Amino acid sequence: MKIFAALCSLVASSSAISATPFPPDFQWGASSAAYQIEGAVEADGKGKSVWDYYLSDKKIAGPDVNGNTAINFYDRNQYLKDIALFKKLGLTSYRFSISWTRILPDGTGKINEKGIQHYRQFICDLKAAGIKPLITLYHWDMPLTLAARGGWLNRDAIGWYADYAKVIFDNFHDLADQFVLVNEPTVEVAQNTLAAEKLAGKDVGTYPPLIPKKENLGNALKSLNHILLASAAAQNIFRKSGYEGALGIAVPLFPILTEKNAIAADINDAEMTDGIMNRWFLDSIYKGKYPEQVLSFLALNKIDADILPEDAKTIHQANFGFIGVNYYAPLYIRHDLNGDSDYAPEFYNPDDQKIAFTGPVRPDQLERLLAELRLNYGNPDVLITENGAAFKDEDIKVNGQVNDSNRCLYIRDHIGAVAKALEQGSKVKGYYVWSSHDNLEWMSGYRTRFGLIYVDYANQERTPKLSAEIYSRLIKGEIIKDGDCYRS
Repeated sequence: MKIFAALCSLVASSSAISATPFPPDFQWGASSAAYQIEGAVEADGKGKSVWDYYLSDKKIAGPDVNGNTAINFYDRNQYLKDIALFKKLGLTSYRFSISWTRILPDGTGKINEKGIQHYRQFICDLKAAGIKPLITLYHWDMPLTLAARGGWLNRDAIGWYADYAKVIFDNFHDLADQFVLVNEPTVEVAQNTLAAEKLAGKDVGTYPPLIPKKENLGNALKSLNHILLASAAAQNIFRKSGYEGALGIAVPLFPILTEKNAIAADINDAEMTDGIMNRWFLDSIYKGKYPEQVLSFLALNKIDADILPEDAKTIHQANFGFIGVNYYAPLYIRHDLNGDSDYAPEFYNPDDQKIAFTGPVRPDQLERLLAELRLNYGNPDVLITENGAAFKDEDIKVNGQVNDSNRCLYIRDHIGAVAKALEQGSKVKGYYVWSSHDNLEWMSGYRTRFGLIYVDYANQERTPKLSAEIYSRLIKGEIIKDGDCYRS
């Protein structure tokens, strides 16, 4: 399967959608990540992660950008108020991550019971509000002690993670039956590449280089292979333990597009990008093999990615219960004429399209992506584990309101794409907006806001945005017209 294609004509947004294709047990949720929201980075015996090191110790994103307070979500008094907001909005599920170093402060070894108790209490509080927990085991917060030993570049990380996963399953299987094993491996690898460049003193901005450059490709694919193998090991542990539930990986998928007049070099780079960013995961998980084009490129260029012949089969044989799809935008790819002749993809944003922080607004590409999963990968159970947008200068509080019209339209139209996919037979089981709150967006700090709930970082005051109201109405099955996304 090739997700890349020639430039598709723009698909006009529908003026309204109805939620009627959604079954009664469809999971309507929002997502978050521990480091981005919790704060309390030294509370209750928590150990350091790489992000504590990057932002608090080395301050590579600026003197005031760190997770020391974030949105204070570790505090029970605060998160109970947030849960009340979730319930009022009509959320039926909430996706959150557990901090590895709150459970195992050194990454391995002794369990921190205070960390276990905190998350058990949080899950109980969610369930008391009628909200189903979706637990992410790992959202980029590699323990600093293990990062010092190579992190995901070290094949031993498979065992480190498997041991951590067993602790999570043993302590939380009675409270939850859905687990996301890892979140967005390709973006994590890109963030770590960006961090390494910043630590080296390079001025490289705040947005990670999503597509690995040729000189970084070996390490990138090595990390991704180890992450997938670690996830497979965790799935096998869960199954052998006799626990009931469904496990999956949240993968960022990027439909790849090129211009109509694409030359051969553009098409080659688009195909390679698709193999690295999309099929590396989908082909291994559902077909038991890595994309031959990528493997051949590695062999031809003598690039070591620590891939053993049985690795992809091991990943496939884990038989994950669902695939988590994190979709924001497609990638428009062309060949960088100043790069290597055989592989130098660069992505760009076309001038004629609406652009969010994460790229072109193309709900039609989400529909297309779900069709690819249905037609070419056995129609697996799918959770849309992240979908959302941020727009420049939109999230401004005026007279007690945040009128984020572009986000309202984005959410409506992407839910519309999911509705069409359901009508076509896709097995989408849930949809989660990224994110529940404005929060710490990694290297971008607190400037970029994705939340349904506006956070005043000075006093931690919460204000549901217009998008929260619109999302609540969509959950109820209401038809949302364009005009509903604008209010005076």
